[in-house]
Amino acid sequence: FDSGTRIGLLAQERYPGGKPITAEYYETDLALEQTAEALRDASTPALFEPALIHNNVSARVDILQRAGADEWDLIEVKSATKSKDVYLRDLAIQVWIARNSGLLIRNTGLLLLNRAYAFDGQNLDLNQLFKFVDLTSDAIAMHDEVETLVASLQAGLEKDEAPQVEPGEQCSTPYPCPYYAHCTKGLPALEHPVENLPRLSAEKRQQLLDREIDETSDIPSDFSLNETQTRVRAAVISGDAWVSEGLAEELANIEYPVHHLDFEAFMPAIPVFAGTHPYDAVPFQYSIHREEKSGEVKHLEYLCRDGDDPRRELATQLVSDLGKSGSICVYSSYERTVIKALSVRLPELQAELDVLLPRLWDLLPIVQRHYYHPDFHGSFSIKSVLPALVPELTYEGMKIADGRVAAGMYEKARGMEDQAARDEIFENLRVYCEQDTMAMVELRRALGRKLG
Repeated sequence: FDSGTRIGLLAQERYPGGKPITAEYYETDLALEQTAEALRDASTPALFEPALIHNNVSARVDILQRAGADEWDLIEVKSATKSKDVYLRDLAIQVWIARNSGLLIRNTGLLLLNRAYAFDGQNLDLNQLFKFVDLTSDAIAMHDEVETLVASLQAGLEKDEAPQVEPGEQCSTPYPCPYYAHCTKGLPALEHPVENLPRLSAEKRQQLLDREIDETSDIPSDFSLNETQTRVRAAVISGDAWVSEGLAEELANIEYPVHHLDFEAFMPAIPVFAGTHPYDAVPFQYSIHREEKSGEVKHLEYLCRDGDDPRRELATQLVSDLGKSGSICVYSSYERTVIKALSVRLPELQAELDVLLPRLWDLLPIVQRHYYHPDFHGSFSIKSVLPALVPELTYEGMKIADGRVAAGMYEKARGMEDQAARDEIFENLRVYCEQDTMAMVELRRALGRKLG
């Protein structure tokens, strides 16, 4: 939210002299009054957050720019880099309201972040940071669709009882519905719903829905599933884990000392370091658990605690900590992506970073190909796999327990002046990243024990 707010304010700076409508989002009448007054002022070049209403449907437009004596450009600001269908519908509804409330709309579109823009490290170029996507014809073409949608929604609101609609994909697409818990209250909880099948297509899901099949164990044997889905179904029915004959060979294909590696990175929407683009991943932390053949384990780590660009220091220490031999165990292709990006960014360390790539040994595809437990519930993420294989190693109760939260908290800490609060966040980050690599150690060991 903080990032989105800042992006909105930066977008407004592209329209000097613009007038903000200051009424709160819930003060509709006041916002409409302020907007009407601003629209009457011919000297106002742009309005920020003006309120418009038609047929009891209201909207607060991000930017309304004067395009002539009687014409306006309606601009929706998004903290994204690409247009989406849901953005177009958002825009189309606003244009429908604006045109029906008496405004002449010349052009309309999205103001998005430009992934091609590289920050020089000194001054943000707002003309380059943002890009405009013109959707005028598309938004206007949706006029009748919006009209029908509004009529349908208002008809629903006039009813004495809520419509009976079964929970489905619409509950989470395009956004999670806040009423989901209310609508599903009292419904029997499914232990293995068919939605948990990996990569289940919408078409297949609908076929199962048409046959009133919600539970994975109820899927008939003649229903077409891919290899992984068939494996999941069989494990759910039997209640036992599935282990392939190739697991032993895969686990043996590793070289000691094994370095279990995990990075944490943040992706600022507005670039903060020279040479970076909007949403570039900037690694700020790593954890390594180095395991010798004897079973001895040593922990190594890095965490940038100041506001400087961490990449050179992180890469230098990483090369030293990983040494020149031994497999580098990861859980996903993310670490490979980070190392490649560091290699491009730091040509003086390119040779030392590139030689790390052949040593990477990804545990995720090994689990996907060779082991499945019903308690995975269709997911192969380490947060799903770990409780089934290493239940004693848990993320429950941790202040930071996933990568997205870690990135957000690190970005928050960078802007904090309270040193004690910063230190607390850094300690929570350190504990979380260490847990991720220890999880890989224990997961490898647990899989080895499954071989008997």
